[in-house]
Amino acid sequence: MSGTITLASVIRGMDTDAMTQLLSLRPDLASPPPRSLAEMAERASTQASVRAALDGLDSWQYRVVLAIAALGDVSRDDLAGHLLDAASGDRTTATAEQTSEGAGEHSGTPHSVGLPSRRDLDEAVDHLEELALVLPEEDQFHLVSAAASVLGPSPAGLAPESGQPLTAAEVAERLDAAGPTVLPVLHRLMWSPSGHVPHARRAVSPETATSPIDLALAHRLLHPVDDETVVLPREVSLVLRKGRLFQNPVSARPPAWPSPHPAARTDSAALGTALEAISSMSALLEAVETITPARLASGGMAKRDATRALARVAHGDTGWWYLTVAVSANLIAADSRGWLPTTTADKWRQDELWTQWQVLRDAWLAIPQTPGELSNTLDAPAPATARAWRQQVLNELRTAEPGTPVDPELVIARIAWRHPVWPVLEAAPVLRATTEECQVLGLTALGARSGLVDATEDPGMPQRQESVILQSDLTAVAPGPLTPGLAADLALLADRESTGVAGVRRFTRTSLRRALDAGWSGDQVREWWRLHSMSEVPQGLLVLLDDVVRDHGRVSVAATGSVLEVDDPSLMETLLRSSAAEGLGLRRLAPTVLAAQADPDVVLAALRDMGLSPVARDAHGDIFNAPAPARARTADHGGPGLPPGPRSDPKAVAESLASLPTFNDSRHLLAILHRAQADGTWLKTTWVRDDGTTTSETLKVMALAKGAMRCVRRGGGGIVIIPVPRVSAARAVAQ
Repeated sequence: MSGTITLASVIRGMDTDAMTQLLSLRPDLASPPPRSLAEMAERASTQASVRAALDGLDSWQYRVVLAIAALGDVSRDDLAGHLLDAASGDRTTATAEQTSEGAGEHSGTPHSVGLPSRRDLDEAVDHLEELALVLPEEDQFHLVSAAASVLGPSPAGLAPESGQPLTAAEVAERLDAAGPTVLPVLHRLMWSPSGHVPHARRAVSPETATSPIDLALAHRLLHPVDDETVVLPREVSLVLRKGRLFQNPVSARPPAWPSPHPAARTDSAALGTALEAISSMSALLEAVETITPARLASGGMAKRDATRALARVAHGDTGWWYLTVAVSANLIAADSRGWLPTTTADKWRQDELWTQWQVLRDAWLAIPQTPGELSNTLDAPAPATARAWRQQVLNELRTAEPGTPVDPELVIARIAWRHPVWPVLEAAPVLRATTEECQVLGLTALGARSGLVDATEDPGMPQRQESVILQSDLTAVAPGPLTPGLAADLALLADRESTGVAGVRRFTRTSLRRALDAGWSGDQVREWWRLHSMSEVPQGLLVLLDDVVRDHGRVSVAATGSVLEVDDPSLMETLLRSSAAEGLGLRRLAPTVLAAQADPDVVLAALRDMGLSPVARDAHGDIFNAPAPARARTADHGGPGLPPGPRSDPKAVAESLASLPTFNDSRHLLAILHRAQADGTWLKTTWVRDDGTTTSETLKVMALAKGAMRCVRRGGGGIVIIPVPRVSAARAVAQ
């Protein structure tokens, strides 16, 4: 290759569509938007940008780029000879192409692979050109220098050639002369070219050689690098490999998904699982509000309190999963009081079921803790790769059809194919745990991929119910998801006994007294039961309510410090003689009135500890409602799973750069002009006029000689002669 083409000149010669494609494939080049093409080219030639581009290649594309790095300046035919013909062995290229084309994404045979075809190779090379990792010129192409540096000194396990490289025939002759004893030594270095040899620079000849290593050194089959290291030269390695660049072939497509089953049963089960997840999160929020778990100094939740909160939600790893999702979704947070639901949780409870599930899914993707290692250390730092693994598993599920059986090992194999430089095999336990998390959300159900994976609209969540089933055992059964208002009322009136779509709650003296303390009256409770019960209100419930109402309010407290009004003189004497009287600072104000020095909430708690059912009144003597439940204050971060910030629009950046004067490479400019003249293509040309102003027109080159070009303007604008040195940009445009 002549070496006249550079990455900068290729970028300058791109039209708007090609540049938009490049910026889309390599978004780091567009964020922040470059001020010029020179800045963009400089950014594209950095190792950090090139490493990011290489990281996005799949196994086949990465295999091709390694081959180009190993072979140097190479044509497509030469590359095919090393990657296709050598890999197929006795099979012809046509057979390889048929095999490759037959291995689709859903071939019905898990892990099925086929040898790549010439079309696969051409598509991979074209993709590398679009990424500006490979630069084409005439019938050859080569790798940009930054990519060669990132791939290392021995791509494909090939060391550099000798200073005086041997031909294949000379290598064969020296192998025959050295004898078969050197082959085991050379084969050990065939795929990893360097090895440790003491005194590697020692002088040795074929006549004095006494060991296989000495024979290899004497016949120049091994070269010493320093006193302790030898390498197998490239030309020797290729002969030993019989032209192969790689030890094992790689497929141009990922391992195939098995054939899908009918999706109706899977989607129905997934929908039930999604509703279960919503119900369990609601139960967790209710438990956290009731318990107010303590916050650890390290930022997590006290394990004893967390276990209590999760007692009616889930056990084991699934329970910790719900806690971490709640934190990730900003549904619970901690302050000086402990862990509490947030105002975001109040809004989430009012949302539609489908919106609630979407919040949980997005929060799951944003969990920073590593899958399989969740615990009560909710705020502890965790590796950033946790989010990446969850996103990769979800992306892989999206490539399968609904109803496709999901084998965690197949998911791992597909991710390993898509990201050959990632430590996927080391992360296999993490990926297996991630697939288990998918089951909790309903992304997979009955061992298969569900339609929730890529659903963008409500897939058929059930309607919320406005009624419950009241039973004689003092329980209420929800026949389905309840409306937010009904669910909130039921949570106040009854204690949760089970989670699930058809949850069960039990009415007790404590729960009914809680409702009365919150400002409900007995008549209001009866009316609520009448309106929302699907059957007659059981007599046992009415009797229980009458008992609670009868005892409720026998003692009322008003704020002075506190004022106690007692309607029973004997109860008055009991209070004054009790052990709590001194601590509360009780004194008689009237035959049925006591004053207390303590605040009302302290007096209320003490009286309840004595087994009484006091009622709280305000300064006017009216029963007041319970204050709003405590909520943790958190910064609004806009919800879980959002991208860090807006990205630049690749097309807008490309159009902005295309309007700038760009050319300073005269050799590449002449090549473009000659090619345009030969092909008869139109060029968007920018040049400097005689008066020093810059202009741009669409032209067709008719003649090119003596440092000037004779062009015709598009649209019948006549002939123009332009000195080539005055041209600053020239790009092909659509015909």
